Amino acid sequence: MALAMKASLGSAQSVHQSCHRAGFLGSRAPLAVAVRASRIQNSRQMTVMAGQEYPSNWLNKDPLVLVLGFLGWTVPANIPVPAFGGSSLFGTFTQSIGENLARFPQGPPLQDKFWLLLVTYHVGLFTALLLGQIGVNGRKQGYW
Repeated sequence: MALAMKASLGSAQSVHQSCHRAGFLGSRAPLAVAVRASRIQNSRQMTVMAGQEYPSNWLNKDPLVLVLGFLGWTVPANIPVPAFGGSSLFGTFTQSIGENLARFPQGPPLQDKFWLLLVTYHVGLFTALLLGQIGVNGRKQGYW
C-alpha cells in the first residue's frame, strides 16, 4: 500500500514538474488534474488476499450512510412503547447507563437489565447501518 502511494505521489510530482517546465507556473489546475489522476489510480488498486484479488476500497464507505443509519435507528428507538412502561428503548437504555454510572467503581451485575438493553440497541443500530450500506451501494452499482 505504501509503495503504491509512493508511486502515485511520484507520478503526481512528475506531472507537476512537467507542467512547471511547460510554463504553467501560475496555474494550480495541472496539479489538481494530477491529484485527481492519482486518486483514480489509487481507487483501482487491488489487494491480494488468500491468492484472490479484491479492490482495496471494497467497503465503499459513505459517511452519509453512517449519519442516516444512526438517525434511522435512534429516532424510532425514542418512540415510547408499553413494553418499557411507556418509555422508549433509547430512554430506558440511557437511564440504565446513568444508574450504573452512579455506582461507578462497581460495574453492572450480570443479571442487570443494562446488558439486554445494550445488546438490543446495538444489534438494531448495526443492522440499520449494514442495511443502509447495502442499499446505498446496491443503488450505486445498479442492482435496484
